[in-house]
This record gives sequence, C-alpha cells and structure tokens, in this order.
Amino acid sequence: MKQNIPYKIGHGSKIEVLFNHYIHIIEFDPPPEECDNKKNYNKRKLDNDESTYHSKKIKVEKESENKDCYETKEDKWEEIDNGELYIYTPKGVRSSMKIAAFDMDGTLIKTKSGKVHPVDINDWQIAFPNGTEKLKALPSQGYKVVILTNQAAIGNGRVKIGDFKKKIESIVSKLAVPIQVFLATGKTFYRKPATGMWKILTEQKNDNLAVDKDDSFYCGDAAGRAANWAPGKKKDHSMVDKLMAENLGLKFYTPEQFFLGHSIANVPMIKPSFIPKEITTEPFNDSLISKEKEILVLVGFPGSGKSFLSKQIEKRSNNQYVAVCRDILGSWQKCATEATKLLERGKSVIIDSTNPDLESRSRWTALAKQMNVECRCAKMATSMAHAQHNNKFRELMKINHVPVNNIVFHSYK
Repeated sequence: MKQNIPYKIGHGSKIEVLFNHYIHIIEFDPPPEECDNKKNYNKRKLDNDESTYHSKKIKVEKESENKDCYETKEDKWEEIDNGELYIYTPKGVRSSMKIAAFDMDGTLIKTKSGKVHPVDINDWQIAFPNGTEKLKALPSQGYKVVILTNQAAIGNGRVKIGDFKKKIESIVSKLAVPIQVFLATGKTFYRKPATGMWKILTEQKNDNLAVDKDDSFYCGDAAGRAANWAPGKKKDHSMVDKLMAENLGLKFYTPEQFFLGHSIANVPMIKPSFIPKEITTEPFNDSLISKEKEILVLVGFPGSGKSFLSKQIEKRSNNQYVAVCRDILGSWQKCATEATKLLERGKSVIIDSTNPDLESRSRWTALAKQMNVECRCAKMATSMAHAQHNNKFRELMKINHVPVNNIVFHSYK
C-alpha cells in the first residue's frame, strides 16, 4: 500500500506489514450482509485451517478509477528475503497485463572498458544505439518494462548494494523509460533461470493484474549460442536467459533480434545437457528387494536419488530393509557399526552413500563376509547432468542437505 492514497478493504482481505511477514486478515464484525458464511462467523477462529484465507483472491480497490492509480508516484527500493532480492520501482512505472522483460548486462548495457565484467559501477554504456528509442516505444504499446538480472557480486560482497543502487538509478535515468528492476543477489530461487523474480513480479508487484504470457516476452544475451554464431563471436557465457523464458513459457528474443531485427533461424544453439521435461517415470524394480538377508550397496553421484530409492525400498519391504546414510552418521566407520547392529537384528541393510571406488565398496563386501550375508550393488543410472540439476534444486529450495560443488561431481565421474 502507498502513503496518502485511500483504499477499499473488503471482508477477508489480507495485509502484510512486511512482505511475507506479519500477515493480517481483515474481518468485519458482524460480516457484510453478502458474506456467505455470516451464520458461521462466530464459530470460526483465525487459528483454524488457514487454507480458507489462502484460497481467497485478495482484491484491493482504490477510490479513483483513473489510470494513474496504477502508476508509481515516487522512486522506491525494496529488500526481499534479507537481501536475496532487491526491487527498484522508479516514478512512473505502470502495471500491465503485458510484460516486456529484459536482462541487463550484455542486453541493455555493456562495459565501456571492453572487459567482460565491469571494473567499477561507472563502467557501462547503452549496448545498442537505438536501445533507448526501442524501449521508449514499449509503454505506449501497453507494456510494463522490467529488468530481471542476476547480480551475484552483491551477494558475495564484491559489490556494495549502496553503490549498485546508484548504478541502477543512473541506467534507468539514462534509458529515460520507467523500468522496474529486479536484482537476484544469491543462489536462491530468485536467481535465473529459476522463476522467483517473475513470481514476485506477477504476484506481488503488478497491482493484482494477471499477466498475459502470450503478449509478453523476455530478451537476454545468455541464449546458449555456439561459438561463431556470428563471424568472430564467442559462444554465449551461458543459456540462463533462454532457459528462463522456456521455464516461464514466454517468447524469447536475443538482443540482436529485438534491437537490430536479426534472425536466429540459422544460429547454432547449444542444448542443455539435461532437460527435466524429457525424463519419464519408471516402475519400481522389484529385484532390489531380496528374500535373503543382505547388504545392498548403492553407487551413484550425489543427488542421483539414492536416499529417495532407499526410502522406497524400506517402505516396500515393510521395513525389512533399513538404510544407513553417511550424510547422517558422518563416517563410514559409524555406518559399519550401525549396519552390524541391524544385521544382528535380522534386518537387511542399504548403504546410502556414493561408494565410487573399489576401496569404499570393499568395506561392505568385507562386512558381508564377516556377517555371512549376501552383498549386492545397485548402480544409479542417473547422469551427472541430472544429478547436478537435482543438487541445484536442493540449493534453490534450501533443502537441508550438504552443498556439493562441481569438483566432487567430476571426481566421482
């Protein structure tokens, strides 16, 4: 809500004192006559099933119906999730059902120095001579113009947010177009190609106007173009912008397409090494469960699904199998001690760790011989790219799991 602007608040409306914090449900006592559940109102408590409130569409109506109601009256910076996301909304930004979204570095601006990364906050210039002209035309066509940019240098402390705010304000001023800017500073769900910035934009920062994706688009230079996609051009540093558009179901343009009218029909594009949509489910392999007492050694990349599979085996065997996990117990010695106890109790044991080499697997074959039980190995078919995707998902979702860097993946490979 904005200062000095009257609003109409309806029965059941939600107000957040801070974004996603201190949520209040507005209720009138007695409820309005048109409220369907007036009879049951006195019986209902706020601490009852919150889905009643979460399922409601929140509608906040301003007194005036003038179009200027949806126009920002003053410049504003917002900090979300302890600085994982910053939002700059300059004066004049209007919400719309049509979104024109752009990456920033390499798309709207480039360095003056010619270096890949700017040397300071003043090392920038407009990337295309007609950039300002093309952007200025968008609001008159009904578009809300936004920037969605990853800025990890802020999150890791190499750039101060105060300095970067000045840079953003200067860029928007130079472009002479009211542009709402979203800065993802960490490795969270806000970082492209994850869709967190878009989610906040469409659900929280667009005055409850539903965005029409068919009339919206995203433009960025990280398109996965191969080397020499144009004479002498290096390959793109990544494909996060193209993947972002695909994740959102938006039309995608390279900067050269949008600003210069170039075609990408014959531009060689690199495909991602893993495409989640192409994965199909497979039935559980019943041969994983043996009638004989055994040690079942799982072998696979971090993030290949070993713990998930272990739970499936435990459940389908009616807990005749029990997993021992190095991530939980801390060392293979502790796993061996726990496995011995379980075998003595008549259980079969699943060894839930990567077990990549002969040395690590020999610990379990030796224990099996000592305990006079069978020992089998189940190798996960999950590719490295798939496992890395799962690991990244854990990071984005902040799932309680030990982070794994690429060195570990390549060592395992």
